[in-house]
Amino acid sequence: MAESYALEDYVQDLRLITRDTEDEDEIFRRVGPLAQRIALAKSWLQHHHYDCDASQGFSAHLLHEEPDHTLAVFAVSWLPSRGTPPHDHGTWGVVVGVDGIERNIRYKRLDDRTRPDYANLETKHVLDADAGALVCIKTGGIHAVRNHTEQITLSLHTYGKHINYTDRSQFDLQTNEKKDFKVLVQ
Repeated sequence: MAESYALEDYVQDLRLITRDTEDEDEIFRRVGPLAQRIALAKSWLQHHHYDCDASQGFSAHLLHEEPDHTLAVFAVSWLPSRGTPPHDHGTWGVVVGVDGIERNIRYKRLDDRTRPDYANLETKHVLDADAGALVCIKTGGIHAVRNHTEQITLSLHTYGKHINYTDRSQFDLQTNEKKDFKVLVQ
C-alpha cells in the first residue's frame, strides 16, 4: 500500500525545498513530482473546490499560505469556456491538472519593455494539460489558461508567493495594454 501524502506533508516539503534553494529550475525539479503526487492523491479535495465565481470565470480556493504570503497553494476551478487573460505571476508557479483538461497558452514578449503599460505578445506554445500534467512557470513568464471543455475543471497551483501580493500583470492581446491583475480568492 502506498504511503499517504497529505497537504501538510506537501507544505512541509515546500518549506524545506525553498529554504534550500532559490533557483527556480531546482525548485521545479524538486517540487514538480511532489505537486503531482498531492494533486493526484486528492486527499485535500473538497466538493466546494469545484465552485466557480461566474463574474471571474474561475475561483482560486486558498489551501495554504505562509504568514508572510509565501508558499501559497490553491485549488483553482474553471468554468466551461472561460479562463484568464494572458498574465504573469510575479513569482514562480507549479500547476498540476486534477480533473479535466485545461489549455495553457504561453506567450513571449516582442516589445523592448520600455513602456510600463504596454506589452506586445505572441503565442509561443499551447499545452492541453489533463490530470497529473505538470506546468511550471518562471517568474516573469506569461501565460493564459482556458477551459475548452463543457465541464468545470480543477487544478492545483503552488506559488512562491501569494499571487495577490506580487507585482502581477494582465495583458490585452488586442490593445497591447498591460495592467495590474488581482483575483478574487475564496
